[in-house]
Amino acid sequence: MEIKNLLLGSAAALLFVGGANAADAIVAPEPEPAEYVQVCETYGKGFFYIPGTETCLNFNGYLRVEFIYTDTATTETTNWQLRGRLNIDARNETEWGTLRSQLRFQGNGRGGADANLTVDRALISLGGLRLGYSDTFFNTHHGYGWQLARNDGYYDFDQAVMLDYTYAANGFSATVGVQDTVSVAAVPTGVDVYDPYAGVAYSGSWGRIAGSVLYDSAVSEAAWQVSANITAIENLGINAWYAADSGNTKYVTGYLGSAAGVNWQWGADLTYTVNSKFKVWAGYTDADFTNADLFGVGAHWNPLPGFSVRPEAVFGQDYTQVRLTVYRFF
Repeated sequence: MEIKNLLLGSAAALLFVGGANAADAIVAPEPEPAEYVQVCETYGKGFFYIPGTETCLNFNGYLRVEFIYTDTATTETTNWQLRGRLNIDARNETEWGTLRSQLRFQGNGRGGADANLTVDRALISLGGLRLGYSDTFFNTHHGYGWQLARNDGYYDFDQAVMLDYTYAANGFSATVGVQDTVSVAAVPTGVDVYDPYAGVAYSGSWGRIAGSVLYDSAVSEAAWQVSANITAIENLGINAWYAADSGNTKYVTGYLGSAAGVNWQWGADLTYTVNSKFKVWAGYTDADFTNADLFGVGAHWNPLPGFSVRPEAVFGQDYTQVRLTVYRFF
């Protein structure tokens, strides 16, 4: 009987301990499903959805290092330049159209000096409405002149705070706006100058033509520009542009900076695509002042995705400049 009572007591003790251990056990919760980043194909390659939103985001940019040799009638110099650029592009659809924000950070350095870092672009767009800071419409609407000499334009272009509206349908677009440019040499520092502008363009399978006009409030004169880009010929691209004013605006001077007295300037270039990794180009530009005509040749070699080597040379009277530029795009 004592043995029976002992066995029953032992079994009860085991059940009690087992129940206590079961009550004290930590049960891991079921894992929540991971929220993976999804590709956004609405706006092209490189966009992805910000998790939990309908906003598509894209990061891109480049690093550029170039060696420059310049020979003039009086000097012979060599120099190194570098640039880093990061673009942030966010877009989503609304009942008023596409809502887009663009932010571009850029750093430039020369020689052995550290590169400065600036906000080079800050734009908000909603449908056809655009507000913010960027390169002037007078340049971007026409592709910076010799746009293939360097991927961001051959000459020294201006930037401005702008507000404009663009209507676009069936390949046609029309833009009206006003900008406050901060680099007008004729205006005292701190004085705002508002320059109204307008432009039209038409694009098709054959290429694009564009025209624009801008009123320079600093000198009370207008400047206008036309450009054409022909892509219908296999492997061959043709670009041409012409800009003119009364000789006092800062917009026609292009790569001459703020020099005055330039009534007209034009240029053209041809680009031949040899294959997917190599293309060559040649261009010419002229203006109505001494030694303004320049002839350029160059090549784009892309041996690897995101990597490009671009030699180029520009010749004029008593002027030669040779550049070797290496890009890392991302």
